[in-house]
Amino acid sequence: MKRFASQLGAVDILVLNATGNQPQIPFEEYTWQDFQTMLDFFIKSPYLLTRICLPSMKQKQWGRIINISSDVCFRSVNNFSAYVTAKNGQLGFTRSMATELAPFGITVNAVAPGWIPVERHENVPQEKKDAYQVRIPMQQWGTPQDITEAVLYFASHESRFVTGQYLCINGGFTLM
Repeated sequence: MKRFASQLGAVDILVLNATGNQPQIPFEEYTWQDFQTMLDFFIKSPYLLTRICLPSMKQKQWGRIINISSDVCFRSVNNFSAYVTAKNGQLGFTRSMATELAPFGITVNAVAPGWIPVERHENVPQEKKDAYQVRIPMQQWGTPQDITEAVLYFASHESRFVTGQYLCINGGFTLM
């Protein structure tokens, strides 16, 4: 960890965006390793990276920690228990760290995208994409740029009084 910090230098803005394979299968088909993998991506990784970056943020009395999470924390998704469990743990991490770090001028927030089709979704059947899109109140897909704009806000000086928040970027999907 010290080598990482010495090579990278002080980090003022930490965007936690690790992810991996996200199997969507019935609960009985999950192994503990499937759950452990999700916990490693969405709990362990943020923990380790935050530990590395926190000393310099506290010293400066300023920092931004931004989790890239998911709107699944606010809705039910069948056959996705490992991912949903880990993402809800990430929600707890965000909220708890927000109150703990607020006295140091460090904000902790999360951007929670809905399904944003990108290259890793190119093999998803069109019927599945259509079934999802028709449920989006704005009747359109979000883009990576939509996520970028939210991250930039949370990283900016303008968000100095915003902490512990989860911003769903999903065209109103979680309102349904």
